[in-house]
Amino acid sequence: MTVLLGLPFHDITLEETLDYCEHAMKGETGRYIVTANVDFTTQAYEDEDLKKIVFFADRVVCDGMPLVWLSRLFGYPLRERVAGSDMVPRLLEICGREKHGVYFFGTDMNTLEDARLIVEERYPGLRVVGMDSPPFGAVIEWDNDALCERMRESGAQLLLACLGCPKQERWIYAHHRESGIPLSIGVGASLDFITGKQKRAPKWMQKTGLEWFWRMSSSPSRLVARYGKDLVFLAKASVRQALSQRRRETIAENLPVAEPQEMPTYPAVMRLIWSGDLQKSSLDGAPLPEVIDSPVLLDASRVSFTDSSGLGQLAQLVRRCRTAGKPLLVVNPSHVFRGAISDSQMNSLFEVVDSEAVALAWVAAQKKLGATRKPVAEGIAWVAFNRPLDAIYHDEMMAVLDSAIANTPGLKTLVVDLHEVGFIDSRAVGGLIRAWKSMTAKGGTLLLARATPQVREIIALLRLDKVLGEWKGEKPE
Repeated sequence: MTVLLGLPFHDITLEETLDYCEHAMKGETGRYIVTANVDFTTQAYEDEDLKKIVFFADRVVCDGMPLVWLSRLFGYPLRERVAGSDMVPRLLEICGREKHGVYFFGTDMNTLEDARLIVEERYPGLRVVGMDSPPFGAVIEWDNDALCERMRESGAQLLLACLGCPKQERWIYAHHRESGIPLSIGVGASLDFITGKQKRAPKWMQKTGLEWFWRMSSSPSRLVARYGKDLVFLAKASVRQALSQRRRETIAENLPVAEPQEMPTYPAVMRLIWSGDLQKSSLDGAPLPEVIDSPVLLDASRVSFTDSSGLGQLAQLVRRCRTAGKPLLVVNPSHVFRGAISDSQMNSLFEVVDSEAVALAWVAAQKKLGATRKPVAEGIAWVAFNRPLDAIYHDEMMAVLDSAIANTPGLKTLVVDLHEVGFIDSRAVGGLIRAWKSMTAKGGTLLLARATPQVREIIALLRLDKVLGEWKGEKPE
């Protein structure tokens, strides 16, 4: 894995991706794949929610030749472009051979029906077991519970979402587990290519990286401005990463010398020490634990250099901590490491603290109940959360909200205090919307209190600031 312009990419070929998909479709665990091109990378660079969606995807493939070229420039060449439009027909071929069910989600019903007729004839054995074209509007405003129920009942092994970026990625991230479908992929206009509604660029343009020019020429009024923005981003972000990879730091010799290994320094945490030059030629100074069963403290004070593969190692650690449901704290990073984290916009993925004492205090604070319920006036319940709200804590958050709704006599207003919540992702916002709907069904309402600027920004980005109102009263003692 390598980090390129702030996003992690798996160095994986089309054939390897298809092998992974074939294996995933036979499983029971919901997984999802992200295909990231330049426009996607531009959007995710400043969007913390979208960035997390990418970082925690089961596979992230590079769907853009400019990104492949940049990876070569930065010294960690991705072997090839894996275009979603190339991947989808091959996936459907696998589904036909294995007699898998496929679910189409997105675009319009006429396109979905045309695509169904074409693929079922083209790939004998394939079954399109469900189709849905959602209404216009924000993802979280849809009746997602009913959508997921239909998907579960369909028995599909593959979900192809054609909602456009980033809407399809947000929906998949929030619901790929509830859908009951083993593998979900956002495929943009791929069904339009199958039906002939849109035409792909000639093969020579695809191979030379000029497919973007073909698409822009086919719809200049819509795409010229977008691709112009992408080009400016590509230039600025590339220069930023290039400068970042030229930084090197001399680590003082009087710093404590320690072997780069995990060492328990406190009963409740795992301590890792990374040191030296973290680069493609050697990542021995950046060990990864096989098992993570407690919060991880990463001492990065002795890192003297890091390139995109070093950041890729950090991305691997982030993903392992996420899988284990444990937080990661980077402790006292060197200037080089801190700069690399900042330049790649990875700050929102973990906590960065200046000392181990601060890290341990943070861990101790997180051990407290994730939310507290405080009595307020009659008919009002006040719930306060004290940690980031994302997929890791989604079930815990919903248990607290559901309990408050079910067990507060005469409840008319549920107030959710987000004063100590530094980040909220689209899955957690979806949970708030479900709680809001439950309150609305009972004739009440749900209001947010003291939301931080970061949380307000994400809620506004999801266009839900008009749905989730703000508490104007006093806070309880």
